[in-house]
Amino acid sequence: MQVIQSNPSWQLAASVTPTPHGHHLIISSFVPTARRPEHQVKFSGTFSDAELRHLAEIVTRALGLPENQPANETKSV
Repeated sequence: MQVIQSNPSWQLAASVTPTPHGHHLIISSFVPTARRPEHQVKFSGTFSDAELRHLAEIVTRALGLPENQPANETKSV
């Protein structure tokens, strides 16, 4: 799980795991101050390579990055 958003009372995490049927995407939340702190799955789904690439393209466009540049890379000058 990679934390994508957090503050002292809450965090949001995501993971993508390869499976024989595609890629399993999980988005979960965690409230460390809860009476019984535990990760709670907010979304879970299995995606094909094409579907996961399409999701990555949507995020790339939302960030205003060039289509052929992954969101985690920066452009060299």
